[in-house]
Amino acid sequence: MGASIGGKGWLGGGLASAALRLISIADDPREDDDARLRKRVGVAAGYLTIVAPLGVPAAAPTPLVGWVLALGLSLFSVGNLLVLARTKRFDRYVIALISSGAPFVLLTTALAGGVTTSSGGLVWAFLVPAYALLALGPRRATPWFGVFLATLLLAILLDPLIGGLVKPPPYAVQLVFYAQNIGVPLTITFVLLRYVDLRRRAAEARSEELLTNALPASIATRLKHGEARIADAYPSTSIVFADIASFTPWAQRTDPARVVALLDDLFSRFDTVAAEVGVEKIKTIGDAYMAAAGAVTAQPDHAEVAVRFGRAILAEAEDWCRANGLDLMLRVGIASGPVVGGVIGHRRITFDLWGDTVNTAARMESSGLPGRIHLSASARELLGGTHEYEEQQVDVKGLGTLTTYLLVDTLGLD
Repeated sequence: MGASIGGKGWLGGGLASAALRLISIADDPREDDDARLRKRVGVAAGYLTIVAPLGVPAAAPTPLVGWVLALGLSLFSVGNLLVLARTKRFDRYVIALISSGAPFVLLTTALAGGVTTSSGGLVWAFLVPAYALLALGPRRATPWFGVFLATLLLAILLDPLIGGLVKPPPYAVQLVFYAQNIGVPLTITFVLLRYVDLRRRAAEARSEELLTNALPASIATRLKHGEARIADAYPSTSIVFADIASFTPWAQRTDPARVVALLDDLFSRFDTVAAEVGVEKIKTIGDAYMAAAGAVTAQPDHAEVAVRFGRAILAEAEDWCRANGLDLMLRVGIASGPVVGGVIGHRRITFDLWGDTVNTAARMESSGLPGRIHLSASARELLGGTHEYEEQQVDVKGLGTLTTYLLVDTLGLD
């Protein structure tokens, strides 16, 4: 019994593997999954075109003529698939496939006695633009819709002549073919349209995911709603800069793949902390990470939130170094005040913040100490007495000598 079940499973797997090989004859390993699936659907349509015409002789008043027509299209489809397998020229294959559709439908309509007695056979002609839409895209599919309309018009114009020359098939045959000619092509059309819509929705979801990963959610929403230019003032924010001390010499003597993998791991941890604490990641530049509290969403306690974030990423960086055997430390700088934010670029959209507060926060980081949070006077003033500080006199590039503060504790931040 077990051997029998195993044998059936092997047989089923073998059939599935064979079927996959048959529809994969146009695959190109350099293409993405969407292009590969589109080609496989096209190849499957070619195999369907081999089988579908074989019912025509039953509706033809002269079976021999019906068989010639049916086998002609079937053999043409076989040849088209063989050429595709050899050349991999998918566009040529598609055009050959859909070019045969309209003449074949027109001839079978005539064989069945015309438009009024062909039991809805002209519906098959709609598969031409429907499949062209999937395989060639909207712009190139439009002329094929014109071919469908021309086929319909020509069939109507020829109907008075055909109706007097060709005897219609028996009623039972008309009934069966009516069900087939309406049900099968419309089912195929539905499947194609459903597939196109699923592709569209998947592409939209991917685009939205990329947009919301690159931009704050509220900014991404405004862009999707059509705002052409986004520029806002944020009067009360705290900007956080973090940078890995001695990163450049370490990166120069380390395998590039390891550098990228470790940095991705660290910044992914920072992203998680940012979401948990409630700060907005703005960007990364090399080994520097920039975030903001109070922009894009106003936060009355933005300075406290920024400190909480700074302490959390220091802990994450320490854990990251320990886990990977690294002798590196993180510096964190925070400054508070007004900033301006906006979206720049058209091809590569980014959201950024500008202003003295941003520049000061960057200077706080670069002039700070590894493993410590370095605060500007503006941030220290907002934090008040909830922390202990070490006052510093620091010569800051571009800003002169400033009174700044190194955070000592995190009282009240548990």
